[in-house]
Amino acid sequence: MIQEYQVSGFRVREYEELESTNTEAERVGWSELEDKMVILTYRQTQGRGQVGNHWESEPGKNISMTVVFKPRELLAGQQFAVSMVIALGACDFISRYVSGCSVKWPNDIYVGDRKISGILIEHSIMGRYVGGSLCGIGVNINQERFLSDAPNPVSLFQLIGEEIPVKRALEELLDCIGKRYETIRDYEGMERDFLKVLYRREGVYDWEDERGMFRASIRGVNEFGQLVLEDVEGNERVYGFKEISYKF
Repeated sequence: MIQEYQVSGFRVREYEELESTNTEAERVGWSELEDKMVILTYRQTQGRGQVGNHWESEPGKNISMTVVFKPRELLAGQQFAVSMVIALGACDFISRYVSGCSVKWPNDIYVGDRKISGILIEHSIMGRYVGGSLCGIGVNINQERFLSDAPNPVSLFQLIGEEIPVKRALEELLDCIGKRYETIRDYEGMERDFLKVLYRREGVYDWEDERGMFRASIRGVNEFGQLVLEDVEGNERVYGFKEISYKF
């Protein structure tokens, strides 16, 4: 059963159950998908995380959705703008309820040292431009306990001690994402905001790459979405996803 309705300027297509909202968006196909369309379910059985990881979500308790963006003439080299829109929008929403929200590069949302949201973005590139983006996002709203072996999940319920109506949370989250989407052309402005909430933005920390352990601080994120570090010897190090790991 599918319901369709409008929420905060988005066209939502709600499914009773899906294996994965990103997979369903791919099945629907780009010819039918519209800008600011949302594929939503509150019962996702095979949620996809980064590089094949599984996203745990108790049915009816959380938000699992894919936001479709078809930005006009967004250069392929600036596709990380889409990631910033989603990550900053999610952080804006969570910050309505708790402090200490940050974006753990490339696009996990943390409160303190615990993960409250995961994001998976898949782009369709057409020549020089981003033809469209499927922005899968899961946000832990009312889940009371987690059963998977994920090391550090947390929900808003666990943080504030009370349930939030999931429909209200959806409306607020889409409102925050929509406001960020309006600024997608202001890449430098979004980048400044993104760096302000970047996890471990200040200080020197332990990291590990294929060569081993080292200590470094974050300098920023470049236009390709790569993490730029400066090690304690003053050398710049640039990494793509899965080329570097945080050490705790």
